[in-house]
Amino acid sequence: MPAMSQAMSINLRDSLPGPIAYVLGGGGSYGASQAGQLRALARTDLRPDFVVGTSVGSLNGTILAESPETAGDRLSAFWSLVDRDMIFGSPRTMMVNLAALRPALADPKPLRSLIERSTDSREFSDLQLPLTAVAADVNTGHHVELNSGDLVSALMASAAIPGIFPSVIREGRKLIDGGVLANVPIGIAAEQGAQTIVVLDCGFNLFAPRTDPTLPHALLRATAMMAAAQVRRDLALYTDRTILYVPAKWPAASRPYDFSKSQVNNSESYSLALAWLARLEVDGAGLYGSPPDVTRANVVS
Repeated sequence: MPAMSQAMSINLRDSLPGPIAYVLGGGGSYGASQAGQLRALARTDLRPDFVVGTSVGSLNGTILAESPETAGDRLSAFWSLVDRDMIFGSPRTMMVNLAALRPALADPKPLRSLIERSTDSREFSDLQLPLTAVAADVNTGHHVELNSGDLVSALMASAAIPGIFPSVIREGRKLIDGGVLANVPIGIAAEQGAQTIVVLDCGFNLFAPRTDPTLPHALLRATAMMAAAQVRRDLALYTDRTILYVPAKWPAASRPYDFSKSQVNNSESYSLALAWLARLEVDGAGLYGSPPDVTRANVVS
């Protein structure tokens, strides 16, 4: 295939039914791959009608909904700077909270500050595109679709990883990270009416097994298995939709709190996604592409 010029556009829109939703999954530092995927998608004639995101996908999705034309570049700049302390705070604070048996290890203030610096929007109504941030209600066990009112508290709720960040009280509900119920919220986008669903999966379900897992590793692996099962369920339920599962540099051999590989994951995801989109041919409803294969994950040492 000849090299593409920066001005070249990949024509896909005419073969896809609307409305079109972009779905951005959760995955901590793996979210850097979505910057590359979005830069590749910007080389097509596709534009989402609305956005659905979970956890880090809701933060990336906010940038997309705020500035659809430049989101990939903005997120590339963001992911080139972000590090673990900017999200989780100091390791010392986490150790103090652990020793004190507090309900959450991390102080949420650094994450809130990062969100507020990353977006000029403060209300959902400030965004150019409709956005849903997915959270989970601790008391009812149901997912919650946050798409109106205060934006920052919604993003904090969507990213409130149980045990890491405290739950968020919003409109009388106790909310935590939506990834416990819908880490890649394909079904939510479908229920909101999307006929074409463009999936940007961080690859969190590739977090691999070990023969001698530590407790944190075992918990992450269990969460990864749950995320993979959610995706399989939604793909089986919505075979009548056109689902584009955009590939990325799914970083199996790193941890979702390791930000050192963000620029590599962004760059390689761009190349993989662009090549896939350039050869994509859509002919009716169905799944195009595939989720990362959890059975082939690399072992994390």
